[in-house]
Amino acid sequence: MSDAITAQLDQDVRGISPLRASWLRFSRNRLAVASCGVMALICLMCFALPLCFPFTGNDADFANLSAPVNLASIHPFGTDDLGRDLFLRTLEGGRMSLLLGFFGAIVSVVVSVCYGAVAGYLGGKIDALMMRTVDVLLSTPFMFLVILINLMLGRTNASLFLAVVIGLWLTPSIIARSQAVSLRNREFIYAARAGGMSSAQIIVQHVIPNSVNVVIVYSSLLVLEAILTESFLSFLGLGIQPPNASWGTLIAEGAQQLESDPRLLILPGAFLALTLLSLNYITDGLRDAFDPNDR
Repeated sequence: MSDAITAQLDQDVRGISPLRASWLRFSRNRLAVASCGVMALICLMCFALPLCFPFTGNDADFANLSAPVNLASIHPFGTDDLGRDLFLRTLEGGRMSLLLGFFGAIVSVVVSVCYGAVAGYLGGKIDALMMRTVDVLLSTPFMFLVILINLMLGRTNASLFLAVVIGLWLTPSIIARSQAVSLRNREFIYAARAGGMSSAQIIVQHVIPNSVNVVIVYSSLLVLEAILTESFLSFLGLGIQPPNASWGTLIAEGAQQLESDPRLLILPGAFLALTLLSLNYITDGLRDAFDPNDR
């Protein structure tokens, strides 16, 4: 962004609320705004368009096994060797990946902010114990944790969700803890203590809300990381289990039949790549808009 545009932005946001100023900065980032439109379109297609089909992605059309691309037919992008509609399976797989990605990111943010706020505010031995636990989990190979969770819970959607959350909440909790440490000696915290508020009340009403503002910038990356983690685990066979599908499982199936039918890989791969690219630009826009260091 040029100096002239930056100066104009500073003039425009002067005198308005911080949230509105951040939104104004974000709206000036055309690439980020366009990416929001692309993500909205992908979400609409994955969640609404399957309702328009008279069948599901797991229904087999034995009269059209391995049907080719024909935009005028009921299977516009063809079917696989079991007669399942490729386009519909990609949309339903995207619905699974997006749900897991967004909910995994939300739960990770809530867990990390609460955990970091408690550790940073209480300090002392409690802080040391809680953060050493984070250090141990960070030093443990992610795949080992995933396999351990699968052994305990089985290869279920719940175990996949838990694996994604465990892989995402650790680093944001360190950021939240650092923010809580800087807040616990602020004047309004002293005033809250003098007013008779308990530590739990101060953490809930003051520390956590003020920590979210800092974590939110990093947390915008979590949706992207959650979708990528789910796709990676599903590609390895540790994620969504058949007959359900996600972009990761569809890409894994397509990779096995790349030479015979590249459509099986290209269609879900294109959706996943476009989603990750859009989320990356949205994250850059949010960072530029909300990160105090960039203002």
